[in-house]
Amino acid sequence: MADTVIDAGHGGFRDMGGSSWNNAVGPNGTLEKNLTLKVAIRITERLKDVQLTREQDVNVSLAARARIAKTTKARAFVSIHFNASDDGQAQGTETLVHTNYSNASAQLSLIVQDSLLQVTQLPDRNRSFDPSRIKPQPLGVLNPSRHHPSTAACLAEVSFLDRADEEQRLQDPAYLDQIAAAICEGIETYLGLPIALPEPAIEESEDAVAIAAQQQELTALSYQKLDMEEADRGDDEEQTERETKPPALFGADFINGTVRAQAVSALKALDSDYLNAFTAFLEPLGLRHFTPSELLFLGNAHGGSGACGGLNGLPPRDLWTNVVPTISMLDEIRARLGAPVRVFSAYRNDAYNACISGAANSHHKQFRAIDFTASAGTPEIWRRIAADIRASDSRYAGGIGKYISGNFVHIDTRGQNSDWTQS
Repeated sequence: MADTVIDAGHGGFRDMGGSSWNNAVGPNGTLEKNLTLKVAIRITERLKDVQLTREQDVNVSLAARARIAKTTKARAFVSIHFNASDDGQAQGTETLVHTNYSNASAQLSLIVQDSLLQVTQLPDRNRSFDPSRIKPQPLGVLNPSRHHPSTAACLAEVSFLDRADEEQRLQDPAYLDQIAAAICEGIETYLGLPIALPEPAIEESEDAVAIAAQQQELTALSYQKLDMEEADRGDDEEQTERETKPPALFGADFINGTVRAQAVSALKALDSDYLNAFTAFLEPLGLRHFTPSELLFLGNAHGGSGACGGLNGLPPRDLWTNVVPTISMLDEIRARLGAPVRVFSAYRNDAYNACISGAANSHHKQFRAIDFTASAGTPEIWRRIAADIRASDSRYAGGIGKYISGNFVHIDTRGQNSDWTQS
């Protein structure tokens, strides 16, 4: 058994089972196969429970590389490569998944990509695949049919070796150490997430260089599923209530979008006249993905037995108009994301907001802010979608906050743009 299998791309002196012995070459003759092995060996010095597909200068077929991960039932498989272009002028870092990728593979890909970018400081070549930043290619070594269903698999093209400046940079052992550390960090972050459910197998190639040679550039978009933890948070760069963190995970109903207001049961005594009036108020908006009751969830701490239990209240009717642009924006976010979105904090009265240590000027108190999470994607993806929608319509001018550890995004329509990130 191995938690992780690291695949040093290429190797040896002859092609083998779809794997070419070498692809990218630096202007001064540096071979991709040697760099991939150097990085892979460095990873084994940092990562526990790891196995290499090759430890020497030999070539291993694509199927045999994947078979190692399948046999060991590895949770993560990362194939390491360096890129090249026709004119030697391209540059950037990209991480690829198979065309029939799973949500788990998409998740691993994004995490490894973002970790590598911190080290390479090169253009993000996944960015053009917005909003997902998932770049699928028919790569044989990643083919899900060759892997165990529980294995997340991606291929990292660290940088373009055929650039003279990058070739020189890659001669520095310290830089190779940093690359290895970044991949390790990405893998460890992925392994620390809840185990994803396996998902559903094209003529295939070996890596990005081979794909480019065949002029096969696919653009299919998808998102990874996450099990999320509910939590009330603040806005305006302030994080709040940590007292109530129920362990509830998103179940199949939420993942499949069959239940959109699971948590409304926390409203112990919902006034039916109020709800009817609120429903009638929102009806002209023509919301595609949200029911009125979802905006009336009063927060985890309100429904709990802690100090803040029962403190929140329904938003006053004179504030209802404030939520219109915010929920309209969230409805569009949901449409573009293509996956269920859950509202877990909207209106907060003064007492409740103070109890959970919310920002004194929280826009939640004016019913113009919503904190949300989703069954697919990451906070960065949700932030990108929100920012794009905000830029498209002045009605949505306001704040967008990304909360990484809590796996959620805050949006409000305060009238002027403000952006922040909190780990």
